[in-house]
Amino acid sequence: MRYRKYFNAGLLIFIFILIASVPLTSASTLKPLDPNLPSGWSQISPDPNFTYLGLKPACSNCPTTNPTYSFFIRKGTVNKVVIFFQGGGACWDPVNCLQDLTYNPMVFENVVSSQLCIYNPANGSNPQVNQGIFNFTNTNNPFKDWYVVYLPYCTGDLFWGANDYPYPTGPQSSWTIQHHGFVNFQAVLKWVKDNFLLPEEIFVAGSSAGGYGAIMDYPYIRDAFPLTFVYVLGDAANGVTGDDFNSKANAVWNIQFPKWILGNDISTLTIEDIYTNIAAEYPLMKLAQYNTAYDGTQSYFYNLQLTDPVTNVPYVEEPWLWSTFPTPANVFAWNAQMIMYTQGTANLAPNYRYYIGEGEIHTILTSDRFYSESSAGGVYFYQWVQSMVNNPFGVFGGPLQGIWKNLENDNP
Repeated sequence: MRYRKYFNAGLLIFIFILIASVPLTSASTLKPLDPNLPSGWSQISPDPNFTYLGLKPACSNCPTTNPTYSFFIRKGTVNKVVIFFQGGGACWDPVNCLQDLTYNPMVFENVVSSQLCIYNPANGSNPQVNQGIFNFTNTNNPFKDWYVVYLPYCTGDLFWGANDYPYPTGPQSSWTIQHHGFVNFQAVLKWVKDNFLLPEEIFVAGSSAGGYGAIMDYPYIRDAFPLTFVYVLGDAANGVTGDDFNSKANAVWNIQFPKWILGNDISTLTIEDIYTNIAAEYPLMKLAQYNTAYDGTQSYFYNLQLTDPVTNVPYVEEPWLWSTFPTPANVFAWNAQMIMYTQGTANLAPNYRYYIGEGEIHTILTSDRFYSESSAGGVYFYQWVQSMVNNPFGVFGGPLQGIWKNLENDNP
Protein backbone atom coordinates (compact mmCIF):
# COMPACT_ATOMS: atom_id res chain seq x y z
CA MET A 1 0.00 0.00 0.00
CA ARG A 2 2.95 2.33 0.75
CA TYR A 3 4.26 2.24 -2.83
CA ARG A 4 0.73 2.60 -4.19
CA LYS A 5 0.32 5.84 -2.24
CA TYR A 6 3.63 7.22 -3.46
CA PHE A 7 2.70 6.33 -7.03
CA ASN A 8 -0.74 7.93 -6.76
CA ALA A 9 0.67 11.10 -5.23
CA GLY A 10 3.38 11.41 -7.87
CA LEU A 11 0.95 10.69 -10.68
CA LEU A 12 -1.53 13.28 -9.43
CA ILE A 13 1.16 15.97 -9.17
CA PHE A 14 2.39 15.12 -12.67
CA ILE A 15 -1.11 15.38 -14.13
CA PHE A 16 -1.76 18.66 -12.34
CA ILE A 17 1.43 20.12 -13.84
CA LEU A 18 0.52 18.72 -17.24
CA ILE A 19 -3.01 20.18 -17.16
CA ALA A 20 -1.67 23.52 -15.95
CA SER A 21 0.66 23.65 -18.96
CA VAL A 22 -2.17 23.10 -21.47
CA PRO A 23 -3.81 26.24 -22.94
CA LEU A 24 -7.10 27.10 -21.25
CA THR A 25 -9.03 26.65 -24.49
CA SER A 26 -7.89 23.04 -24.70
CA ALA A 27 -8.59 22.26 -21.05
CA SER A 28 -12.10 23.69 -21.35
CA THR A 29 -12.97 21.11 -24.00
CA LEU A 30 -12.81 18.34 -21.39
CA LYS A 31 -16.55 17.85 -20.93
CA PRO A 32 -18.57 15.01 -19.44
CA LEU A 33 -19.72 12.64 -22.16
CA ASP A 34 -23.50 12.59 -22.20
CA PRO A 35 -24.69 14.17 -25.45
CA ASN A 36 -28.36 13.34 -24.88
CA LEU A 37 -28.61 14.73 -21.35
CA PRO A 38 -31.22 17.53 -21.23
CA SER A 39 -31.17 20.53 -18.93
CA GLY A 40 -32.39 20.00 -15.39
CA TRP A 41 -32.89 16.59 -13.80
CA SER A 42 -33.14 13.26 -15.61
CA GLN A 43 -34.14 9.87 -14.25
CA ILE A 44 -31.78 7.04 -15.23
CA SER A 45 -32.36 3.30 -15.06
CA PRO A 46 -29.32 1.07 -14.47
CA ASP A 47 -28.06 -1.20 -17.22
CA PRO A 48 -30.55 -4.13 -17.19
CA ASN A 49 -27.66 -6.55 -17.68
CA PHE A 50 -25.65 -5.24 -14.75
CA THR A 51 -25.00 -7.58 -11.83
CA TYR A 52 -22.70 -7.57 -8.83
CA LEU A 53 -22.13 -10.86 -7.01
CA GLY A 54 -25.01 -12.16 -9.11
CA LEU A 55 -27.38 -9.47 -7.79
CA LYS A 56 -29.19 -6.81 -9.80
CA PRO A 57 -29.88 -3.22 -8.73
CA ALA A 58 -33.05 -3.12 -6.63
CA CYS A 59 -34.77 -1.64 -3.61
CA SER A 60 -35.63 -3.54 -0.46
CA ASN A 61 -38.57 -5.65 -1.67
CA CYS A 62 -40.35 -4.78 1.56
CA PRO A 63 -44.03 -5.84 1.32
CA THR A 64 -46.25 -3.49 -0.72
CA THR A 65 -43.28 -1.43 -1.99
CA ASN A 66 -41.83 -1.05 -5.48
CA PRO A 67 -38.43 -2.78 -5.72
CA THR A 68 -37.38 -0.94 -8.90
CA TYR A 69 -34.24 1.17 -8.55
CA SER A 70 -33.32 4.26 -10.54
CA PHE A 71 -31.07 7.24 -9.99
CA PHE A 72 -30.98 10.88 -11.07
CA ILE A 73 -28.61 13.18 -12.95
CA ARG A 74 -28.64 16.97 -13.13
CA LYS A 75 -26.89 18.56 -16.07
CA GLY A 76 -24.19 21.06 -15.11
CA THR A 77 -22.21 23.68 -16.96
CA VAL A 78 -18.71 22.92 -15.67
CA ASN A 79 -16.58 19.80 -15.78
CA LYS A 80 -17.14 18.95 -12.12
CA VAL A 81 -19.42 16.37 -10.49
CA VAL A 82 -21.22 15.97 -7.17
CA ILE A 83 -22.01 12.35 -6.27
CA PHE A 84 -24.63 12.45 -3.53
CA PHE A 85 -25.83 9.51 -1.42
CA GLN A 86 -29.34 10.09 -0.03
CA GLY A 87 -30.12 9.20 3.57
CA GLY A 88 -33.00 7.30 5.09
CA GLY A 89 -32.27 5.17 8.17
CA ALA A 90 -31.20 1.53 8.34
CA CYS A 91 -32.50 -1.90 9.35
CA TRP A 92 -30.97 -5.18 10.47
CA ASP A 93 -33.77 -7.09 12.22
CA PRO A 94 -37.17 -8.55 11.23
CA VAL A 95 -38.87 -5.88 13.33
CA ASN A 96 -37.30 -2.77 11.80
CA CYS A 97 -36.91 -4.25 8.30
CA LEU A 98 -40.47 -5.59 7.91
CA GLN A 99 -42.81 -4.45 10.67
CA ASP A 100 -41.92 -1.06 12.12
CA LEU A 101 -39.64 0.33 9.45
CA THR A 102 -36.65 2.49 10.33
CA TYR A 103 -35.48 3.00 6.74
CA ASN A 104 -36.68 4.10 3.30
CA PRO A 105 -37.90 0.90 1.59
CA MET A 106 -38.27 2.26 -1.96
CA VAL A 107 -37.31 5.14 -4.24
CA PHE A 108 -39.60 8.07 -3.39
CA GLU A 109 -37.93 10.50 -5.80
CA ASN A 110 -39.23 11.41 -9.24
CA VAL A 111 -38.70 14.09 -11.88
CA VAL A 112 -41.47 16.62 -12.56
CA SER A 113 -40.81 19.29 -15.21
CA SER A 114 -37.07 18.67 -15.01
CA GLN A 115 -37.14 19.17 -11.22
CA LEU A 116 -36.22 16.49 -8.70
CA CYS A 117 -39.05 15.87 -6.22
CA ILE A 118 -39.68 13.54 -3.31
CA TYR A 119 -43.08 11.96 -2.96
CA ASN A 120 -44.40 12.09 0.60
CA PRO A 121 -46.70 9.11 1.25
CA ALA A 122 -48.22 10.90 4.24
CA ASN A 123 -49.74 13.77 2.28
CA GLY A 124 -49.06 12.98 -1.37
CA SER A 125 -47.11 16.18 -1.93
CA ASN A 126 -44.10 16.46 -4.21
CA PRO A 127 -41.86 19.15 -2.74
CA GLN A 128 -38.91 20.01 -4.92
CA VAL A 129 -35.44 19.02 -3.76
CA ASN A 130 -34.18 22.60 -3.91
CA GLN A 131 -32.50 23.43 -0.61
CA GLY A 132 -28.93 23.26 0.59
CA ILE A 133 -26.50 22.08 -2.06
CA PHE A 134 -29.51 21.51 -4.36
CA ASN A 135 -30.38 25.21 -4.36
CA PHE A 136 -28.83 25.97 -7.74
CA THR A 137 -29.93 29.61 -7.77
CA ASN A 138 -28.02 30.51 -4.61
CA THR A 139 -24.78 32.26 -5.54
CA ASN A 140 -23.18 30.97 -2.33
CA ASN A 141 -23.65 27.37 -3.43
CA PRO A 142 -20.20 25.97 -4.29
CA PHE A 143 -21.87 23.38 -6.53
CA LYS A 144 -24.48 25.47 -8.35
CA ASP A 145 -22.86 24.83 -11.77
CA TRP A 146 -21.70 21.25 -11.16
CA TYR A 147 -23.22 18.08 -12.57
CA VAL A 148 -25.01 16.12 -9.86
CA VAL A 149 -25.36 12.35 -9.59
CA TYR A 150 -28.06 11.58 -7.00
CA LEU A 151 -28.33 8.07 -5.53
CA PRO A 152 -31.67 7.40 -3.81
CA TYR A 153 -31.53 5.17 -0.74
CA CYS A 154 -33.98 2.29 -0.37
CA THR A 155 -32.13 -0.78 0.93
CA GLY A 156 -31.61 -0.25 4.67
CA ASP A 157 -27.89 -1.07 4.49
CA LEU A 158 -26.05 2.28 4.31
CA PHE A 159 -25.12 1.56 0.65
CA TRP A 160 -22.87 -1.20 2.04
CA GLY A 161 -24.91 -4.33 1.32
CA ALA A 162 -24.90 -7.03 -1.32
CA ASN A 163 -27.23 -9.72 -0.04
CA ASP A 164 -30.71 -11.21 -0.20
CA TYR A 165 -31.55 -12.01 3.40
CA PRO A 166 -34.62 -14.05 4.46
CA TYR A 167 -35.91 -12.44 7.67
CA PRO A 168 -38.12 -14.81 9.66
CA THR A 169 -41.79 -13.87 9.85
CA GLY A 170 -42.95 -17.00 11.69
CA PRO A 171 -41.77 -20.45 12.81
CA GLN A 172 -41.54 -21.69 9.21
CA SER A 173 -41.87 -18.54 7.11
CA SER A 174 -39.67 -15.66 6.03
CA TRP A 175 -39.57 -12.61 3.75
CA THR A 176 -36.48 -11.72 1.77
CA ILE A 177 -35.17 -8.17 1.98
CA GLN A 178 -32.87 -7.13 -0.84
CA HIS A 179 -29.95 -5.38 0.79
CA HIS A 180 -28.55 -4.22 -2.55
CA GLY A 181 -27.19 -0.81 -1.57
CA PHE A 182 -23.66 -1.49 -2.75
CA VAL A 183 -25.00 -3.20 -5.86
CA ASN A 184 -26.96 -0.05 -6.69
CA PHE A 185 -23.87 2.06 -6.09
CA GLN A 186 -21.77 -0.10 -8.41
CA ALA A 187 -24.41 0.21 -11.15
CA VAL A 188 -24.40 4.00 -10.79
CA LEU A 189 -20.59 4.09 -10.75
CA LYS A 190 -20.54 2.16 -14.01
CA TRP A 191 -22.81 4.77 -15.59
CA VAL A 192 -20.62 7.58 -14.28
CA LYS A 193 -17.46 5.96 -15.64
CA ASP A 194 -19.15 5.39 -19.01
CA ASN A 195 -20.42 8.96 -19.30
CA PHE A 196 -17.79 11.23 -17.76
CA LEU A 197 -14.37 11.54 -19.34
CA LEU A 198 -12.05 13.39 -16.95
CA PRO A 199 -13.83 15.57 -14.39
CA GLU A 200 -11.67 18.25 -12.83
CA GLU A 201 -13.18 17.59 -9.40
CA ILE A 202 -15.62 15.15 -7.83
CA PHE A 203 -17.33 15.94 -4.53
CA VAL A 204 -18.63 12.78 -2.86
CA ALA A 205 -21.16 13.49 -0.13
CA GLY A 206 -24.00 11.85 1.73
CA SER A 207 -26.43 12.67 4.51
CA SER A 208 -27.28 10.36 7.40
CA ALA A 209 -27.26 6.79 6.03
CA GLY A 210 -25.86 8.23 2.81
CA GLY A 211 -22.91 9.62 4.76
CA TYR A 212 -21.76 6.08 5.48
CA GLY A 213 -22.16 5.18 1.83
CA ALA A 214 -20.14 8.26 0.87
CA ILE A 215 -17.06 7.33 2.92
CA MET A 216 -17.12 3.55 2.42
CA ASP A 217 -17.74 3.81 -1.33
CA TYR A 218 -15.36 6.75 -1.79
CA PRO A 219 -12.29 4.59 -2.58
CA TYR A 220 -14.12 2.96 -5.51
CA ILE A 221 -14.93 6.39 -6.94
CA ARG A 222 -11.42 7.67 -6.30
CA ASP A 223 -9.85 4.68 -8.03
CA ALA A 224 -12.27 4.98 -10.96
CA PHE A 225 -11.00 8.54 -11.53
CA PRO A 226 -7.34 8.46 -10.44
CA LEU A 227 -6.49 11.74 -12.21
CA THR A 228 -9.28 13.73 -10.56
CA PHE A 229 -9.38 15.54 -7.23
CA VAL A 230 -12.05 13.61 -5.32
CA TYR A 231 -13.30 14.94 -1.97
CA VAL A 232 -15.67 13.34 0.51
CA LEU A 233 -17.95 14.82 3.17
CA GLY A 234 -20.02 12.74 5.55
CA ASP A 235 -23.05 14.63 6.87
CA ALA A 236 -24.44 13.43 10.23
CA ALA A 237 -22.93 9.95 9.90
CA ASN A 238 -20.48 9.53 12.75
CA GLY A 239 -20.94 5.80 13.31
CA VAL A 240 -21.39 5.55 17.08
CA THR A 241 -22.80 2.03 17.36
CA GLY A 242 -23.80 -0.50 19.96
CA ASP A 243 -21.76 -3.54 20.85
CA ASP A 244 -21.07 -5.92 17.97
CA PHE A 245 -23.26 -3.96 15.55
CA ASN A 246 -20.88 -4.39 12.60
CA SER A 247 -20.97 -8.16 12.97
CA LYS A 248 -24.77 -8.19 13.22
CA ALA A 249 -25.11 -5.96 10.18
CA ASN A 250 -22.57 -7.92 8.18
CA ALA A 251 -24.48 -11.15 8.80
CA VAL A 252 -27.56 -9.78 7.02
CA TRP A 253 -26.07 -7.18 4.65
CA ASN A 254 -22.87 -8.89 3.49
CA ILE A 255 -20.99 -5.61 3.85
CA GLN A 256 -18.79 -4.65 0.90
CA PHE A 257 -15.77 -2.53 1.75
CA PRO A 258 -12.32 -1.70 0.33
CA LYS A 259 -10.31 -4.58 1.76
CA TRP A 260 -7.12 -3.29 0.16
CA ILE A 261 -7.39 -0.38 2.62
CA LEU A 262 -9.34 -1.69 5.62
CA GLY A 263 -8.23 -5.32 5.75
CA ASN A 264 -10.47 -8.36 5.76
CA ASP A 265 -12.40 -7.93 9.03
CA ILE A 266 -15.10 -5.28 9.24
CA SER A 267 -16.40 -6.41 12.64
CA THR A 268 -14.11 -4.33 14.86
CA LEU A 269 -13.68 -1.22 12.69
CA THR A 270 -14.97 2.10 13.99
CA ILE A 271 -15.79 5.14 11.85
CA GLU A 272 -12.49 6.57 13.09
CA ASP A 273 -10.67 3.54 11.68
CA ILE A 274 -12.48 3.87 8.36
CA TYR A 275 -11.76 7.58 7.88
CA THR A 276 -8.19 7.34 9.15
CA ASN A 277 -7.17 4.49 6.88
CA ILE A 278 -8.88 5.90 3.80
CA ALA A 279 -7.27 9.30 4.46
CA ALA A 280 -3.86 7.63 4.67
CA GLU A 281 -4.46 5.80 1.38
CA TYR A 282 -5.18 9.09 -0.44
CA PRO A 283 -2.97 11.67 1.31
CA LEU A 284 -3.56 14.44 -1.27
CA MET A 285 -7.34 14.15 -1.13
CA LYS A 286 -9.59 15.90 1.42
CA LEU A 287 -11.99 14.13 3.79
CA ALA A 288 -14.47 15.83 6.12
CA GLN A 289 -17.38 15.31 8.50
CA TYR A 290 -20.24 17.44 9.80
CA ASN A 291 -22.26 16.73 12.95
CA THR A 292 -24.27 18.63 15.50
CA ALA A 293 -23.21 18.14 19.09
CA TYR A 294 -26.32 16.24 20.20
CA ASP A 295 -27.78 14.90 16.97
CA GLY A 296 -31.19 13.48 17.88
CA THR A 297 -31.45 11.01 15.00
CA GLN A 298 -27.97 9.57 15.43
CA SER A 299 -28.62 9.24 19.16
CA TYR A 300 -31.89 7.49 18.35
CA PHE A 301 -30.22 4.85 16.20
CA TYR A 302 -27.46 4.40 18.77
CA ASN A 303 -30.13 3.71 21.40
CA LEU A 304 -31.91 1.33 19.02
CA GLN A 305 -28.79 -0.87 18.90
CA LEU A 306 -28.51 -1.26 22.67
CA THR A 307 -30.00 -3.95 24.90
CA ASP A 308 -32.83 -3.22 27.31
CA PRO A 309 -31.31 -3.76 30.80
CA VAL A 310 -34.72 -4.77 32.19
CA THR A 311 -35.80 -7.37 29.61
CA ASN A 312 -32.34 -8.20 28.18
CA VAL A 313 -33.93 -7.81 24.73
CA PRO A 314 -32.43 -5.56 22.04
CA TYR A 315 -34.30 -2.27 21.87
CA VAL A 316 -34.75 -2.83 18.13
CA GLU A 317 -37.21 -5.59 19.03
CA GLU A 318 -39.23 -3.39 21.40
CA PRO A 319 -40.88 -0.85 19.09
CA TRP A 320 -43.34 0.24 21.79
CA LEU A 321 -40.38 1.93 23.50
CA TRP A 322 -38.95 3.69 20.43
CA SER A 323 -40.98 6.85 20.95
CA THR A 324 -39.11 7.44 24.24
CA PHE A 325 -35.74 7.62 22.45
CA PRO A 326 -33.24 9.03 22.77
CA THR A 327 -32.75 9.12 26.53
CA PRO A 328 -30.61 11.98 27.91
CA ALA A 329 -27.99 9.56 29.18
CA ASN A 330 -27.57 7.96 25.77
CA VAL A 331 -27.49 11.34 24.01
CA PHE A 332 -24.55 12.34 26.19
CA ALA A 333 -22.94 8.94 25.65
CA TRP A 334 -23.32 9.37 21.90
CA ASN A 335 -21.86 12.89 22.08
CA ALA A 336 -18.79 11.73 24.02
CA GLN A 337 -18.10 8.94 21.54
CA MET A 338 -18.68 11.23 18.55
CA ILE A 339 -16.19 13.77 19.91
CA MET A 340 -13.64 11.02 20.53
CA TYR A 341 -14.00 9.68 16.97
CA THR A 342 -13.76 13.06 15.26
CA GLN A 343 -10.85 14.33 17.31
CA GLY A 344 -9.10 10.98 17.06
CA THR A 345 -9.39 11.01 13.28
CA ALA A 346 -8.14 14.60 13.12
CA ASN A 347 -5.09 13.70 15.20
CA LEU A 348 -4.18 10.84 12.85
CA ALA A 349 -5.19 12.20 9.43
CA PRO A 350 -3.72 15.57 8.34
CA ASN A 351 -6.04 15.69 5.29
CA TYR A 352 -9.23 15.37 7.37
CA ARG A 353 -11.33 18.11 9.02
CA TYR A 354 -14.52 18.23 11.07
CA TYR A 355 -17.20 20.83 11.74
CA ILE A 356 -19.35 20.27 14.85
CA GLY A 357 -22.34 22.61 15.05
CA GLU A 358 -24.56 23.34 18.01
CA GLY A 359 -27.84 21.65 18.91
CA GLU A 360 -29.48 18.40 17.87
CA ILE A 361 -30.65 18.96 14.26
CA HIS A 362 -29.89 16.06 11.95
CA THR A 363 -28.10 16.68 8.59
CA ILE A 364 -27.30 19.93 6.78
CA LEU A 365 -26.52 19.32 3.10
CA THR A 366 -30.15 19.24 1.94
CA SER A 367 -31.26 22.13 4.15
CA ASP A 368 -30.77 25.87 3.78
CA ARG A 369 -29.02 25.66 7.14
CA PHE A 370 -26.11 24.90 4.82
CA TYR A 371 -25.93 28.70 4.33
CA SER A 372 -26.97 29.94 7.79
CA GLU A 373 -25.02 27.57 10.07
CA SER A 374 -22.15 29.45 11.75
CA SER A 375 -22.12 28.13 15.31
CA ALA A 376 -18.60 26.69 15.09
CA GLY A 377 -16.08 29.49 15.44
CA GLY A 378 -18.40 31.93 13.68
CA VAL A 379 -17.53 30.31 10.34
CA TYR A 380 -20.41 29.79 7.92
CA PHE A 381 -20.60 26.16 6.90
CA TYR A 382 -21.00 26.90 3.20
CA GLN A 383 -17.79 28.94 3.34
CA TRP A 384 -16.06 26.08 5.11
CA VAL A 385 -17.08 23.75 2.27
CA GLN A 386 -16.06 26.34 -0.32
CA SER A 387 -12.62 26.47 1.28
CA MET A 388 -12.44 22.69 1.06
CA VAL A 389 -13.23 22.36 -2.65
CA ASN A 390 -11.86 25.62 -4.06
CA ASN A 391 -8.34 25.03 -2.81
CA PRO A 392 -7.29 21.44 -3.63
CA PHE A 393 -3.79 21.72 -2.13
CA GLY A 394 -4.82 23.55 1.05
CA VAL A 395 -4.50 20.53 3.32
CA PHE A 396 -1.53 20.83 5.61
CA GLY A 397 -2.03 24.25 7.23
CA GLY A 398 -0.75 27.71 6.52
CA PRO A 399 -2.41 30.34 4.30
CA LEU A 400 -3.46 27.76 1.70
CA GLN A 401 -5.69 26.04 4.25
CA GLY A 402 -7.99 29.05 4.59
CA ILE A 403 -10.91 28.43 6.96
CA TRP A 404 -11.01 24.70 6.29
CA LYS A 405 -10.03 23.89 9.86
CA ASN A 406 -11.35 21.68 12.64
CA LEU A 407 -14.19 23.69 14.18
CA GLU A 408 -16.40 23.02 17.17
CA ASN A 409 -19.14 25.13 18.70
CA ASP A 410 -18.69 26.66 22.12
CA ASN A 411 -22.34 26.53 23.16
CA PRO A 412 -23.87 23.16 22.24
